[in-house]
Amino acid sequence: MNDFKANEFFHRPCNLVTGALGFVGGHLVRSLVMAGHPVVGLDRYTGDNNLPKTVGPFALSGPAADWPGAMVYTADFGSFFYVPCPLEDPDPVAVLLDRLRPTMVYHLAAQSSAAVSYRDPAGTFSANVQGTLNLLEAVRAIPDVERPVVLSIGSCEEYGPQPEDAYPLREDTALNPVSPYGVSKVAQTLLCRQYVRSYDLPVVMTRSFSHTGPGHDTRFAFPSFARQIAAAEAGTGPAEIVTGDLSPVRDFLDVRDVVAAYRLLLKEGRPGEIYHVSSGIPLTISQGLEILVGSAKCPISIRRDPGLCRPSDTPFMVGDSSKLRRDTGWEPEWEIKNTLIELLDAARKEFQ
Repeated sequence: MNDFKANEFFHRPCNLVTGALGFVGGHLVRSLVMAGHPVVGLDRYTGDNNLPKTVGPFALSGPAADWPGAMVYTADFGSFFYVPCPLEDPDPVAVLLDRLRPTMVYHLAAQSSAAVSYRDPAGTFSANVQGTLNLLEAVRAIPDVERPVVLSIGSCEEYGPQPEDAYPLREDTALNPVSPYGVSKVAQTLLCRQYVRSYDLPVVMTRSFSHTGPGHDTRFAFPSFARQIAAAEAGTGPAEIVTGDLSPVRDFLDVRDVVAAYRLLLKEGRPGEIYHVSSGIPLTISQGLEILVGSAKCPISIRRDPGLCRPSDTPFMVGDSSKLRRDTGWEPEWEIKNTLIELLDAARKEFQ
């Protein structure tokens, strides 16, 4: 039995992170723990066999002593407390927030793939809209003076295709989502604004643009390309990358710059406001792939498969982050070229 006790977190300042075991969640938890903040993470995984054994630098070290199903993840610089709690079920999250009374809530939990949303629109809406509703209701049940500030993570996919003169997109650009995922995120953001206006909940919202970095799921383009290149270098995969449409233009940030923005927004962001987390720099998927292929240690060919293309997509997506910069002083530190090369280096470690 681990001597880490869940009750150590109750009724003292802590940060609650939903989606803590995900890509951005793992980077955020690391940043918070390294800064000395107590962190409780929520996700949908339950039981030792389903839980990831590692989350970034953290290793699963055992159960917490006094909260059923809760676990501890530990790194050499600190630990965080993990609670299995799918947000689609309102009762467990209400009970947890009532006991925990966190000072800040980072709401990252989501079905975050537009491609997956075409195959599972119902699951996407359940995770992104119903899950957010249940979290907001749990926060609303906390007495006013103890309510935490909530950061709700939206997506640039809420905008969909826009006329050329709309770019770079501003937070007041008309919404035009083209995927079930994008529609679900529109609903999530509007729901959060309604809770600010109706119940005076302190909720800050983002529309986050594309981001990547070490640990990113291979369901997404650049980590998938990096892993395929690393496999080819190791002789365990073909020296050919089969792709969908490479022409879309996106606005990419390093995940660590995104985490820095999220932390600043919970301190400096204005409740009820939406902020773009974006670089403002256009990058085609083709250009990003060229950076990866140019860093490969063996020749790599590229073949386009129309069957991998989405039913509909947004050809251009670049955002204006001047509001974020003005209100928080945030500035990105990582160049996307270096991020992509680091992504490839991380993929190579799988084949060593």
